[in-house]
Amino acid sequence: MEILVVDDEKMLRQGLATEIKKVLPDAEIKMAENGNQAIEIFKNSDIMLVFLDIEMPGISGLETAKKLKEIQPDVNIIMTTAYSQYAVEAYKLHVGGYLLKPVDEDDIREELDNLKHPLTLAEDDNKLKITCFGEFNATFRGEPLKYKRKKSKELLAYLIAKNGATATRAELCDILWEGESVTRSNQSYLGALIIDLKNALKSVGMESAFCHSRNEYYLNKEKVNCDYYEFLNGNPIAIKNYRGEFMLQYSWGEEYIWDLESVVGGDDF
Repeated sequence: MEILVVDDEKMLRQGLATEIKKVLPDAEIKMAENGNQAIEIFKNSDIMLVFLDIEMPGISGLETAKKLKEIQPDVNIIMTTAYSQYAVEAYKLHVGGYLLKPVDEDDIREELDNLKHPLTLAEDDNKLKITCFGEFNATFRGEPLKYKRKKSKELLAYLIAKNGATATRAELCDILWEGESVTRSNQSYLGALIIDLKNALKSVGMESAFCHSRNEYYLNKEKVNCDYYEFLNGNPIAIKNYRGEFMLQYSWGEEYIWDLESVVGGDDF
């Protein structure tokens, strides 16, 4: 995610960037010292959020905001100022927020929760996109993974839910066949599911995401963009996207909701 910080005072730019990084550690922060510079950077970037000082020499922050919205009407702009009298003018522009300096991470979190145009999680075209909130889905560059067997998708879902930890064959059988006794038949079928999942990943060049050692299997977390992992890392966008639903199509997914709810309810972030 690209964020633009605009302020004519260098120390304030850097200080605000530091606070933003506390909230959005993976953000790429660009900086501008005046309105004209901000507009040029904005034109040549994919910026989702702008923190914009109101009082600057030359073209003011309010004028800059108007020009940015002409370029991209749905851009989120959070105005920053040391003077509260500009609030009415700022809101007339329908900006995303308004903060009085000095700004800290709690101020930023609050404004992110109330943006007019909610932010989306950053994506990497070279990684699997995994959605766990709501129904589980796995895609690569916009296309869903293709499995020959229905339970292959559930196998992937459970390995994702393990968050990088390993699962034994016995554990996988217990999950996939809902507590039935482990039999030679479902052990054999599990082998077929593993091959099917490997082939589905291989077809999109992501076979290295699936790892195993002896009788244990796991997913390489570095190969995926996952809303669940972002939630656990404290990403406020992922936290806001959570609506009390986790891998709805799998009954075992309910067990994870308790932990998710304890994080949200406990205000860990």
